[in-house]
Amino acid sequence: MPADLDSAKYVSFVTYKKDGTPVATPVWVVPFEGGYAFTTEPNAYKVRRLHNDARATLTVCDMRGKISEGATTHIGSAVVLSEDDAEKVSKLIEKKYSIGTKLLGVMSFVKKILGKGSTAGDGAIKVTLH
Repeated sequence: MPADLDSAKYVSFVTYKKDGTPVATPVWVVPFEGGYAFTTEPNAYKVRRLHNDARATLTVCDMRGKISEGATTHIGSAVVLSEDDAEKVSKLIEKKYSIGTKLLGVMSFVKKILGKGSTAGDGAIKVTLH
């Protein structure tokens, strides 16, 4: 398991559209069962893209997705995890990013009250490096 990913605060997760165009998204990531995982909405576009193409890359980045010069890009394949595994990943994320997850939880609650948030449960994605 690469040390840069183990200690990363944010990672650029790249998936691919049907036409092969890469799409990068900064995510929080935790080591999980021989790979790296993060939570996401089950109907997010990154989940949809994985149904067509399991290729994925991970690169350490900042919170806006900017990758530092010389950062290593790790190549792998991604899968959408089961609800049980998604809950395990969610608990690991909460442990690693305790303050951030509390703030996001409050914002998500307010959005749901205002009718602007998703009511879907959390999903998760796992990337296994090659």
